Amino acid sequence: MVFVTFFVSCEKIFELKKMKCQTGKNSYSTKSLAETALIDIHIHRNFPPEQGPQDVYQCEFCGEWHFTSKSTSRNVRLQEMIDSGEMRRLQQARRWE
Repeated sequence: MVFVTFFVSCEKIFELKKMKCQTGKNSYSTKSLAETALIDIHIHRNFPPEQGPQDVYQCEFCGEWHFTSKSTSRNVRLQEMIDSGEMRRLQQARRWE
């Protein structure tokens, strides 16, 4: 019973964190975490380079970091992974999991 209560409590905390921003977007506390999540989502959803979120920005409402698909340029870390071929390699490896 304790496990179930703990699990439900953790889920509620997670929901509160997710709902923290009025934009409804997922929030990341630092730019570095947001960039890592941006790269991860490109790997796991197998986005072609020109599709999906392209950069991160600090929100004017909550002060945390979100993804954007409307950036005029691609995130530097994401671009480096694409240019080096690392993104394609990780996407291919993901298909083998």
